[in-house]
Amino acid sequence: MTSEQVVPDPVRDIFVTALTRRTTHIAALPDPLPIGIRIGLFVSEGSSRERIVVRAEHDETGYFLDYFQRANDGETSSHGRVREDGSTVLLENYEQRRIFDDPEQTRLDRERVAAHNKRVSEILRAKHLYI
Repeated sequence: MTSEQVVPDPVRDIFVTALTRRTTHIAALPDPLPIGIRIGLFVSEGSSRERIVVRAEHDETGYFLDYFQRANDGETSSHGRVREDGSTVLLENYEQRRIFDDPEQTRLDRERVAAHNKRVSEILRAKHLYI
């Protein structure tokens, strides 16, 4: 890989620091870190069922790493972006349905959440981060 195809080492180090707080699988982040390639992070040691995928990119503001993580419970998830300055922004993520005392309110919330979650799935597929 050429230097244009990988994240510079100091920026990769920033991504590692930011993701260390989020995942136990950070040791699986490749070095060098390629740009534009979906990478599933998994470490076989331990009993974690956590799943996380990342994709490094570059735009007019610099390097960034988008990630999508599904927690051990299989339902909780996190979708975000780490910038080369170390800042993290949470992006649109799946929502859980709620149950209300009013059946009509429950139905309306179920429809709203289904539409929202469909949009999130489309976003993740477009970024090649869908799990």
